[in-house]
Amino acid sequence: MSNISPEKKGTRHKEYAVLLAIAVISFNLFFGSTQSTAFLVLINLISLVAILYSAFSVVRHADIFAHRLGEPYGSLILSLSVVILEVSLITAVMSSSPGPGADGIDPYATLMRDTLYSLIMLVISGFVGVSLLIGGRKFKTQHVNLAGVTQYTTAIIPLVLIVLILPSFLDAQTFSRGQLIFVAMLSAALYAVFLIIQMKTHQTLFIYEHEDQDESHHGMPSAHSNLWHGIWLVIHLVSVVAITKVDSAPLEALLTNLNAPKALTGLIVAILIFAPEGLGAIRAVLKNELQRAINMYFGSVLATISLTVPAVAIISLITGHEIILGLPITDVVLLGGLFVLCQATFDSGRTNQVDGVAHLVIFGAYLMLLLGS
Repeated sequence: MSNISPEKKGTRHKEYAVLLAIAVISFNLFFGSTQSTAFLVLINLISLVAILYSAFSVVRHADIFAHRLGEPYGSLILSLSVVILEVSLITAVMSSSPGPGADGIDPYATLMRDTLYSLIMLVISGFVGVSLLIGGRKFKTQHVNLAGVTQYTTAIIPLVLIVLILPSFLDAQTFSRGQLIFVAMLSAALYAVFLIIQMKTHQTLFIYEHEDQDESHHGMPSAHSNLWHGIWLVIHLVSVVAITKVDSAPLEALLTNLNAPKALTGLIVAILIFAPEGLGAIRAVLKNELQRAINMYFGSVLATISLTVPAVAIISLITGHEIILGLPITDVVLLGGLFVLCQATFDSGRTNQVDGVAHLVIFGAYLMLLLGS
């Protein structure tokens, strides 16, 4: 039997994502100005693969930190990596905006709103639905710490209300500069208080006691130091931003040629930033670690809203880019129904296949409204 400890084993992962990113960026710079729909589809598919590859690499390195630190720190690190990806992607796309269109509105003015809304629906109705369905099929019934889920929803609901719903009833469907600064401060403050209870005073709320916990926290097998993984995490993050920057024009041209709804851009961004962590959460569900998956899902949504709003608000105030936050009333109704469903789903602390299907029904309605707009 080998005496080599897990920390000394090598890793099968290589950092080829950087080479792919460089190739894709070069390809986009040479051919990105084309107006051919078929060629634009090819360009965006290649860029999508490169972004996902780099995003998976970001989460892979973050996941090593997560395993070494254990819960709830691990889920927090993964959630923050998603936030960094989202802010980077939104900033890259917003900075590529050609300015106000013929109607006087910046085409990317609703990008943050659409991305936040899409992420909420993608995660809480889509990924949670799939997780509860496959977990229910494999284990019949799974358990979560109800108090922890309640803390997440208690923090998420007021943020959704203030950031996405309240502006819908204002004349401009957004806040004034002063109001935007205040909302950004409220978002950051709420998240700071939540971190205190998650990391200091109420850690047990976010751990289900019957799930296997890795008390040694040695982490995933890796022969490299935390510094090594931190450097590569930043490099892959820069790759994601760079690819998104050069692909923003081809993506806009493709959506225009296809007459696709503007909100589809928000869903694309949400899928890109959450797909790696979402698949990791599904793997946790398949190991009957539903609580860890729920921490990742709801933690990502909370961290994304809390930190994206201040970050993008600051960028908007500095660059002068307009931000429209208010959701259409149909989306407000669907969003409200989703949180009512969450209360019903997790109220007993036990979940099964019916809960998963119910969440997927809401996700199906979201896609119907999005693609039909």
